[in-house]
Amino acid sequence: MNSNITNETLKKYARMGAKAFMTNPGYVLSCKDENKKEDFIYNIILMRLYISRKTDIFYFDEEGRGLLVLRKAGMDYPTGEVLKVPNILGLLKNMSYVSKLLSVTGAYSSKGLYDEEKTYIVSPVFVDVNHQGKGVGTKLLKKAIEDMAQKGYKVGLDTMEPSNVPYYEKLGFKLIDTQYNEKEDAYSWYMICE
Repeated sequence: MNSNITNETLKKYARMGAKAFMTNPGYVLSCKDENKKEDFIYNIILMRLYISRKTDIFYFDEEGRGLLVLRKAGMDYPTGEVLKVPNILGLLKNMSYVSKLLSVTGAYSSKGLYDEEKTYIVSPVFVDVNHQGKGVGTKLLKKAIEDMAQKGYKVGLDTMEPSNVPYYEKLGFKLIDTQYNEKEDAYSWYMICE
């Protein structure tokens, strides 16, 4: 679907996402080592973008300040695809953090929360740290919501950041579920925009 997106472009956005997600609760819980966290997040995001490029819908800010990716609800990425990504060594060197991330986020499940035939999930959305709070993410989200609504789809998302919930509500999202990971003492909020 996005095969014309170069590896260099994906690397640029993965680096941007890594900086943007340095305080994301899922990544904070997964990697306590501040010296390794950015590299870990970069490799996770780069893997996701490499795999997403084949199946998902990408929205780029026209000035290169942010990215939003939509994937079909209920779609699982084939495990074998992870082994094919060019940054497999970066993932392997961060394997203990990858395992922890799977433990942190794997406790949550969106199964059954979204109509898989009529919903796309925001996964991920991020904005360059130098341009946050300037409407870049809002513009990307509004464009994705508008495009999907015209095609008869809803847009869903989840967040582990409590301050994001009111922001998403202002954009028309409604809270449909809250899940708690007792082991990590962390929450995940699931939302839908119809």
